[in-house]
Amino acid sequence: MNPAVRAATEVGRSVGVRSDEPVVLHETNNTVVWLSPSPVVAKVTTRRDNAAALVKEYEVASALAARGAPVAEPLPGSRPVVHASSGFMVTLWRRLEAEPGAEPLGSVVGQSLRAVHEAMALCEIALPDFRVGISGARRALLDDDLMAALGREDLAFLRRAYESLFEDVEHQAFAMQPLHGEPHDGNRILTAAGVRWFDFENACRGPLEWDLTFVSADVRAAFPDVDTDLLDRLSTLTSALVATWCWVQARFPEMRRHGEHHLELVRAGWPNGGRRRS
Repeated sequence: MNPAVRAATEVGRSVGVRSDEPVVLHETNNTVVWLSPSPVVAKVTTRRDNAAALVKEYEVASALAARGAPVAEPLPGSRPVVHASSGFMVTLWRRLEAEPGAEPLGSVVGQSLRAVHEAMALCEIALPDFRVGISGARRALLDDDLMAALGREDLAFLRRAYESLFEDVEHQAFAMQPLHGEPHDGNRILTAAGVRWFDFENACRGPLEWDLTFVSADVRAAFPDVDTDLLDRLSTLTSALVATWCWVQARFPEMRRHGEHHLELVRAGWPNGGRRRS
């Protein structure tokens, strides 16, 4: 059995969750396991440096669920647990059923994200500045070993672009608020009860426009008074950040595809497509 799956099933069993046929739903930075047939999902990190992020996610989601926010709920009575034999951090969650073949309107997604923001503003949870995550990606980008999958010319371009974008935000003041941190389509699900948000590992404090870089224009329409210039600049930085982490995980074909896509978005948002002038 996959060590992460074993950790998920054994932690589940310790709180009375039976799983005869565990199903891996997702596996990149973390392993997400449905503890079938129980309506419970386990999230497992095999990286010690990511354990704190899973604990933070659990705490944020618990606080939001207590306020009735539209989020995935941790399993009642559970806590983040370090699996004894592997040392992996494991959290347990209520499994959400997706509405088959349905896609919510942008306005519906926007209103649900607004509800998350409003609830986060009422929760007394310490969140890092959004620039902490930007700095972390920058350190990864400057590591030749981590970025070995990206060609040298593309890597040099991405580093130039990131450095300039990083300095741009590093020295600016913003109106700060609690944010989801990565509210893209992959971090929400449409259920019979409506849109529900999950994956709060990157929850942070920052300008509203940072969260809006991850959503489509029809979702942004739910948020009036957006600084469009700031949004444009942060959108390019977001693509640079996503490209960086995707190339770090380029051993996964899906991550490589996303990395290529976001690298092109950085080129599109960069003067002269990132090419040096002769």
